[in-house]
Amino acid sequence: MLQCSCASVDVDNPERKTTADGKYVDQLDPQSSAGQQTTQNKMSSEDKWRCQWNSKPVEDLWSSLQKGKSASLLKKHLTEDRYKALKDKPTSLGGTLAQCMSSGALHEGSKVGIYACDPSAYADPGYAELFNLVIQDYHTGNPNGTVKHPEPTFGTDAEIASLGDLDPSGQFVVSTRVRMARSHEGMPFPPAAKKEHFEKMEKLACEGLSTLTGNLSGTYYPLRGMDKGMQQKMIEDHFLFRADDDVLGDAGGYSCWDTGRGIFHNKDKTFLTWLNEEDHFRFISMQMGGNLGEVYKRLVDAIRHMETKMKFAKKDGLGYLTFCPTNLGTTLRASVHVRVPMLSKDPKVLKDICDKYKLQPRGVHGEHSESKGGVYDISNKQRLGLTEYEAVKTMKDGVLAIIAEEAKLTWMPKPIGELWDILQKGNSQSLMKKFLTPVYEKLKDKKTTLGGTIAHCINSGCLHEGSKVGIYACDPDAYTTFEEVFNPVILAYHKVDKINHPEPTFGTEDEMSKLENIDPENKMVLSTRIRVARSHTKYPFSPACSSEDFENMEADTVAALSTLSGELAGQYYPLAKMTPEQQNQLIQDHFLFRNDDDVLGDAGGYKYWDIGRGIFHNKDKTFLTWVNEEDHLRLISMQKGGDLGQVYRRLVKAIGELEKKLTFAKRKGYGYLTFCPSNLGTTLRASVHMAIPNVCKQPNFKEFCEKFSIQPRGIHGEHSESEGGVYDLSNKRRLGLTEYAAVREMLDGVLAIKKWEEELAAAKK
Repeated sequence: MLQCSCASVDVDNPERKTTADGKYVDQLDPQSSAGQQTTQNKMSSEDKWRCQWNSKPVEDLWSSLQKGKSASLLKKHLTEDRYKALKDKPTSLGGTLAQCMSSGALHEGSKVGIYACDPSAYADPGYAELFNLVIQDYHTGNPNGTVKHPEPTFGTDAEIASLGDLDPSGQFVVSTRVRMARSHEGMPFPPAAKKEHFEKMEKLACEGLSTLTGNLSGTYYPLRGMDKGMQQKMIEDHFLFRADDDVLGDAGGYSCWDTGRGIFHNKDKTFLTWLNEEDHFRFISMQMGGNLGEVYKRLVDAIRHMETKMKFAKKDGLGYLTFCPTNLGTTLRASVHVRVPMLSKDPKVLKDICDKYKLQPRGVHGEHSESKGGVYDISNKQRLGLTEYEAVKTMKDGVLAIIAEEAKLTWMPKPIGELWDILQKGNSQSLMKKFLTPVYEKLKDKKTTLGGTIAHCINSGCLHEGSKVGIYACDPDAYTTFEEVFNPVILAYHKVDKINHPEPTFGTEDEMSKLENIDPENKMVLSTRIRVARSHTKYPFSPACSSEDFENMEADTVAALSTLSGELAGQYYPLAKMTPEQQNQLIQDHFLFRNDDDVLGDAGGYKYWDIGRGIFHNKDKTFLTWVNEEDHLRLISMQKGGDLGQVYRRLVKAIGELEKKLTFAKRKGYGYLTFCPSNLGTTLRASVHMAIPNVCKQPNFKEFCEKFSIQPRGIHGEHSESEGGVYDLSNKRRLGLTEYAAVREMLDGVLAIKKWEEELAAAKK
């Protein structure tokens, strides 16, 4: 049952003065009251609406309308003859033309420009004719249109159930919301309402809402006197409406603010009701995900119940009556926040679909707002001339069409059953196939805490038979949720007996000082490079990321990078906004990563490319960071020549500074967690490009490297060929040793190779 707090509204003493935060002045001590008086001299945006609103004289409004450059429907249809006939004629509920035209006369940019002062404005002679012209012009594009609204029809139980879930995958629809407006029969809209009207409407509403039961029952919170903590929570939940729109304010929409205003919501916050925000009622049903059927049914159940407790204003041919004529008819707005970052790269495709289904796309923070992460608010545009069920069904059909187009452009893993069938029928020799087979049934339906699945992890390994590992972690928690497959893969790949990685240790200052310059003569080592990978604790890896995740990660990372100073200070270049000149320069510097690896692509590594990706580098280009290339972060220190100590100290300093701002994912025994299990542990790769034209020709070259745990490869990456006897030589081990030990191991191995090369060269002389 409803917990109603209407008693906090002092209906017995309407003259008591309140402060801006809803407290009564006579409850304050003199010192506080004096302080409040100072505050009141600086009126808040809401304070100016707290008194009874009165329009300007109708003659002044008419003059403003005629002299201004308004192109509104009000100016178009309020002819001089209509103006003269109505300017001194009140409606049957006491409303005036001035109340109807005030906002449109004062705001030249208004497209409609007229509000109904009360329900009778839609029916009274003279007013009805003016409003009908505006209504037909707005809703049909023809002021002489004859569209009539049908009788309200919410749909049969079977039809409502058939609306179903728009997005069972959870990939596209973030949330679903349906709202309807209602007005008390015989009660004025805000511009013509008095304080006692607002109080009476609130009382009637509370009585009706208090009879809701089951998943609709809840609590009413009046705005008057609301606790600041609760107010902030309501704002964070996007529940709290405010008096911050001057267009609505100048229409009288905030008259006697905040009397009679409040918010009701159920326990789960999936059903709420706004009282006297703009209309007398805004009934709203909403929830995360795409289950439109559940959301719509909840709203219909609530409205059907409330209709047994009170009468709502409606008119044949116009449907339910509202303050603004744009909302007449069903008064229904069904919307989803849908994730379409790839489709939105070509706005014409999205616009064409919306136009076809009469949908309105806009940013998630309301009309004229920008999309964030490629998420759009998509809603039905048509309110008049169709039933409630038809309006919702039209929205559903359009959103499904949008999702179908986005799905063509968005990476998603194949269904787990299909992947398993491919894996079993193929000839894969991957570690993933070997160790997943015995535990597949146990893992196939599990999800990580961030929503990742085993399908996200094995998609690439199933599609590429040549993969040696064949599995990627969908998020940091995958190493725990799917440990029955990841643990044996890790043991086999890293060739360790147990997963027991030590705590991160970068070495003491004394130890780091002993990392010598490999080639002080600058004869053999062309360059030195060390990189580590890092992952944000709170975000998934690429395959399970949303577009918002990528944007938020980028923002978090750039904010941290911007605090670097000294030799580490630099600039961030987002891939999505990179100029051709910047792109060409970064390619020449061998800095720019690309989306050209099918194995990584089929693992979801390039999902939503190029959103949230970018490159940071310092002025000297000796420190750089790749953002969302494969791992969330690749921190890289490098320079010409062989001064390994200088390169390592720079990297360690950068890591230390960033760890003050960001929280990186790690697990005891596993070290730092990465997208690919082959990089776990230190995540560190220390390498040199070194000319060894004699050593590389020796038949035991690879065996020699293996002895020192050195990996030789061409300078353009794994599987590439050497050019001119120059090889990329790096440490092979990542897991089971400290960062300092990994760098020291690489140094010792490279020095041994260098000595061998010098001996072979000397023997030739």
